[in-house]
Amino acid sequence: MQPTGLAEQLLYCLRFAALGAALGLVYDLLRAVRTHFRLRRLGTALLDVLFCLLGLAGFLLAMLRGTDGRLRGYLPLGLAAGFWLYRQTVSAPVLRLDLWLLKRLGQALGAVKDFFLWTFSFPRGN
Repeated sequence: MQPTGLAEQLLYCLRFAALGAALGLVYDLLRAVRTHFRLRRLGTALLDVLFCLLGLAGFLLAMLRGTDGRLRGYLPLGLAAGFWLYRQTVSAPVLRLDLWLLKRLGQALGAVKDFFLWTFSFPRGN
């Protein structure tokens, strides 16, 4: 890998900040699922493990693609900055939207289930 200039380093840092914001979005989605379904300790732990695996895979793949696997000190900083910026700005409205969408999706699936059961229900005569 060729030495990177300041402009390329800034671009990599911004890419990792975007990855951090995307991970914040995934975190809010998993948090909405946990809240909507009222998951207990095991469900929360499984969603946390899923988030950690997604974050690790995303970080490693982005690092391998961008820097040929060389860890640069500004990459985790960019990732943390993007995650922090997302959580401080748009996280609350996105979480409310996710919860609203999950509620509406549950209602729509309930209506489809009711329609399906109604379709196959036969009148019982005497």
